[in-house]
Amino acid sequence: MADLDHRFVSPPYLRLTDRRKTSSGEANVWHLRVAQPNVTHIQSQIMHSVEHFLGDYLTAASDEVVSVAPMGCQTGFYIVTSIGLFDELSALLVKVLETVASATAVPHADTVQCGWAANHSLQGAKNLASWLLDHKSEWGDPGNNSRELQSGVDRKNVMI
Repeated sequence: MADLDHRFVSPPYLRLTDRRKTSSGEANVWHLRVAQPNVTHIQSQIMHSVEHFLGDYLTAASDEVVSVAPMGCQTGFYIVTSIGLFDELSALLVKVLETVASATAVPHADTVQCGWAANHSLQGAKNLASWLLDHKSEWGDPGNNSRELQSGVDRKNVMI
């Protein structure tokens, strides 16, 4: 599995990009790409709120979800899980997005539990969740012209 050439993808899609054996099992890295790289991005407040929802609700929905993190380019999210099947993770994601679409508050969007509590948009998160649900039939396809890239990093020779 490799990353895709960002110039040729068509979001939204959910794609397994890395599978690693660890001493405690298997770790899978998924990309939930929402916006077109280098063309559009998710507004900061919306990104932050969706991160709270996904981080809270996906990890609560399954012990197999380890972590959710925003992509620094603000085009989507990384989901780290032991789940290796698209259908299984997408089903969980649908449940979470349905919950977001009807939410009345962003979880942990307060000064006690959030480092930038003023930077949230409940309505933006709800709109994005609804849009993703409306386009869930597209999640399995990163686009007709998507192209895999070969990794430029030799993990065995990285010195830290």
